Amino acid sequence: MRIWIAEKPDIAKDIVKALGGKVDRKDGYFDCGSDVVTWCFGHILESAEPEIYNPAYKQWNSADLPLRLYPVKLAPKDSTKKQVNIILDLLKKSDSAVHAGDPDDEGQLLVDEVLIYANYQKPVKRVLLNDNTDAAVKRAVNNLKDNKQFQGLYLKALARSVGDDIYGKSMTRAYTLAARAKGYRGVLSVGRVQTPILGLICKRFLDNKNHKESFYQTIHGQFKTDHGVFNANWKVSENAPQDDKKRLIDEGYADRLSKHLMGKTFDVVSAAVCDKKEFAPLPFNLLKLQQAMSKSNKFSAKKTLKITQDLREKHKAITYNRSDCQYLSNEQFQEAPELLSALKNGLTQFSEYPINENQKSKAFNSDNVTAHTAIIPTTNVPKLTALTDDERVVYLTIAERYIMQFLPPKIYKEAIAVLKWDLETFSCSAVDIQDKGYTAYYQNKDDDSEDTEQETDPTSDYAIIAKLRTGVSVTCESCRYENRKTTPPPIFTESTLLAALSRIADYVTDPKIKAALKAKDAGKKGEFGGIGTPATRDSFVPLLVNRGFITIEKQKLIPTQAGLDFYHSLPKDVTQPDLTALWAEKQQEIEKGQLDIDVFVNELYDDIQRLLREDIANNLKVDASSSENVLSVKCPLCQSELLENSKAIASCKARCGFVVWKVMSSKTITRNQAETLIEKGKTGMIKGFKSKAGNPFDAKLVLDSTTGKITFEFESKGKK
Repeated sequence: MRIWIAEKPDIAKDIVKALGGKVDRKDGYFDCGSDVVTWCFGHILESAEPEIYNPAYKQWNSADLPLRLYPVKLAPKDSTKKQVNIILDLLKKSDSAVHAGDPDDEGQLLVDEVLIYANYQKPVKRVLLNDNTDAAVKRAVNNLKDNKQFQGLYLKALARSVGDDIYGKSMTRAYTLAARAKGYRGVLSVGRVQTPILGLICKRFLDNKNHKESFYQTIHGQFKTDHGVFNANWKVSENAPQDDKKRLIDEGYADRLSKHLMGKTFDVVSAAVCDKKEFAPLPFNLLKLQQAMSKSNKFSAKKTLKITQDLREKHKAITYNRSDCQYLSNEQFQEAPELLSALKNGLTQFSEYPINENQKSKAFNSDNVTAHTAIIPTTNVPKLTALTDDERVVYLTIAERYIMQFLPPKIYKEAIAVLKWDLETFSCSAVDIQDKGYTAYYQNKDDDSEDTEQETDPTSDYAIIAKLRTGVSVTCESCRYENRKTTPPPIFTESTLLAALSRIADYVTDPKIKAALKAKDAGKKGEFGGIGTPATRDSFVPLLVNRGFITIEKQKLIPTQAGLDFYHSLPKDVTQPDLTALWAEKQQEIEKGQLDIDVFVNELYDDIQRLLREDIANNLKVDASSSENVLSVKCPLCQSELLENSKAIASCKARCGFVVWKVMSSKTITRNQAETLIEKGKTGMIKGFKSKAGNPFDAKLVLDSTTGKITFEFESKGKK
């Protein structure tokens, strides 16, 4: 018997359909004759509680830090114990297994850890499901790989998971113990990624608020030739007074130089006319799509992720949605005519686009494909009326970007020239568009780079600059300077923060780490190292909001006073992204077999020990009267205080066992709902729960105050 282990129930159903034949639905799996198909619910195992590693860890003690939580000890989650036992039983009966996790490192980890937990020694294959349409799944199940080929992905994800566990639990205990010594009653959560993100938000906010307005100068000249007059811009010379951005910062100097240059004869030291082509931007990865939807529709990153999840799993309309890759395989280029035909037939708004299915854009390059490919439509083109308004706009955005790969490039000529007199240099450029190409149908709306003080070159008539030749002379007829105000760095929005997390080298302070990150990602436009993953980056803003560290005002991320106090209390190594980015690079090395995970963990212990030598107690600023993590109601079982922590919205401080988990049946429970439940014994109707089979339902939560047990109450069916 061969067992297939899917990441989630919907994927299991797709595999069953692809396998064909007689199917018998059992409790927790499908019986397909010689095959059985079962499923996880994402991660069904987790690292055991610290006291399982060492009984002394049950009590929080600074002498025990950092916590030694490796090698990892796995344990079933409370909510998935039944399914874990079903899978373990099936594995015992099987002759071989097929790993059907999502095609990324996290998907690799969550099924591999089940196999390791079961001590499974029999052959294991891997199925890669980037596209879950019927035809694509059928191709994939008939093209299995050896799971050993993906050992690097597993180790990379394991290193990240272990590192997060050790760092987060150790540093949280250290700062919470220091805070409690000052009378604080809650938990101060420190995370490997969440805390540097808070640091980025706080630093940017403070830089914006503390910005002192100043001026810099630009100089523009007007030059005369036999063919007419054109404009050019002065390049700041080495001997000119300038700031760290190489901008002129002396108005008197600008005034004197402008007057001095008028009437001077400049030599054209270089001139050229270049034929240029501009091709459509690459297809989307998750980050680029989240940025595009934030800019065009003000969607949060989390909302865009949820919509793409539905487009993939419910409608089977797009490929794998958590991708960090913008490239497609050569095989996908061969399949393009079929997909383009389906899109043209199903989406009439693109019927007039001049599509050339034989045009192979730079997006189609198998060498640049990672564990997954860019997000593109599938041949299963949905009826737009069957989509919600939000699903429709995201789907059409993805479809249009794919179609752009087959539109003609924008063709233009660019004339450039450099002028020189003595030590002073001017430059100019102008373009002449020959063919608008894809830009006649599409404007690149997804770039959400931050506002900068980049200067726009004034361009003169193309025909004049195009006639300039190296060696000729031109006369500076007029020259003037302009005063320009410096602008404060813009406060982060969720979209610009996401962009920052994918080019984290721009925010790293250590020059060696910065240089290493930029060298590694040379050639990747706008990407220089990263922290977080495509699947988790969207979660940090809601997390920081929930913990009271930031608020969102008109899309801007504003730190609260509590957030600022915490930021100022932490050592720079904790709030800056340097160490986090370095650890992320080490995880890449682990994937490639260049670094052993044991070495990574031991270095992590050393880094944490160094951080713990900081004077935490004296630097920490906390409000001892703060009730931020303390609920307004008491434990129904023992009347002790209830605290909020990373997993529970309400957990008994006296550890009597009462707890209200933050997530119940895939629904996040708010503090207000938890307090209502404990105070009144019942909540109002809560929408958005999901059953283990993935079916949505609405229900009230009901508390038995004698046992602490929480059950569902349905509108018409009573308690379940």
